[in-house]
Amino acid sequence: MLRLKHGIYIKQRVLWLFAIILMLMTGAMAAEPTYITAQTVIVVNKYGMGAPFLLSWVPVWIFALVGGIGANFIKIPEIDKHFRYLMLAKPFLGLFGGISLCLLVSDGSEPPQVALTAYGFGAALLSAPILQAVIAVVTIPKNQAGLFNSLNPFKFKIVVAGDKDIKDGSNDS
Repeated sequence: MLRLKHGIYIKQRVLWLFAIILMLMTGAMAAEPTYITAQTVIVVNKYGMGAPFLLSWVPVWIFALVGGIGANFIKIPEIDKHFRYLMLAKPFLGLFGGISLCLLVSDGSEPPQVALTAYGFGAALLSAPILQAVIAVVTIPKNQAGLFNSLNPFKFKIVVAGDKDIKDGSNDS
């Protein structure tokens, strides 16, 4: 399989910086509200689908896809090891992360703002590693067991096979 040897290697702590930058970008884009009134016409295509599935949203889709592909160059070794098809996962997560944030910011307005294409690129580039980290953390069985044990109102404890915290095989805490 094709592997990228070059990229920007970052630590997991930088994801918090990505999240802060993404929040600031989203706040700047959403500063001008979209008012929906009784005279507002919802634009749909011939299949009855509205934004983002309109022809005018194609540039936003393209820039979000390019941002997702660009996320392949952001390497986080602690998180990347949990994904099998990384070259497909990051563009997929970036594309739909960027499109969903663009849709959230624009309220599905038609035509989309011109700045939305650049925002889609940045949102896809930054949201792909964040979504990847969330998926990696949520799918680790030890994390799932820890979350369930913290929320569990009963006396038994969920343990993961191969966990070093098991003393005598009992479930007593």
